[in-house]
Amino acid sequence: MPVMKSFTQAQWDAAARRLDALPEKPAHEHRVNVWDAMKSMQTQIIDAQKKGYTQEEIVQQIAQDGVEISAGTLRYAMQRAAKEEKAVQAERLVATNTAMTASRVKKGAQAKPSHSRHARAGLQQNGDGESPGRNAQRSRA
Repeated sequence: MPVMKSFTQAQWDAAARRLDALPEKPAHEHRVNVWDAMKSMQTQIIDAQKKGYTQEEIVQQIAQDGVEISAGTLRYAMQRAAKEEKAVQAERLVATNTAMTASRVKKGAQAKPSHSRHARAGLQQNGDGESPGRNAQRSRA
């Protein structure tokens, strides 16, 4: 059974201070994983495909800059990025529809009381709780 390691609070504090004291690395030295890079390059990759380049040719082009990935990796990353984009668009659509529905509900709720006020006002004009049309029919009879 594995033994859980533990350290003193002083050790954790010293480690935190060491990390806080690290200088900022230049942006060109930051490591970027393939997935994040493919997400940020999606537009350029799609544009290259529209120009007639295959995924294998695109992989060869980016390999010239030291980025060596397979066509399968490119294909998978592009499919994953497309799925994520569809999910983001669906979330936006739901949010828009929810906002529109909420707006309609507010407008509908505001309109109903004014309608019922008019109906009550008609009843109150008679004084006996009946509509004016019924009183008119009774007086004719």
